[in-house]
Amino acid sequence: MAELLKIILPVIALLALAFIGLGINIFFKKSGRFPETSVGGNREMRKRGITCVREDELKCHNNNGYKGKGCCC
Repeated sequence: MAELLKIILPVIALLALAFIGLGINIFFKKSGRFPETSVGGNREMRKRGITCVREDELKCHNNNGYKGKGCCC
């Protein structure tokens, strides 16, 4: 049992440090939010012309009409 505690306690301490380290940026930022990682909502990716596959499909189907044949963009 003592051997198990020797392993578990440092692991818990390391995990706690990792969570604190990840949270420091969020705690001290004014907005206090996680950065946007979704392709569709990321401003930098939109500047570069990178779009979400879902958006591409919607554009294609709205322009050509969806008749069950798929998208040929």
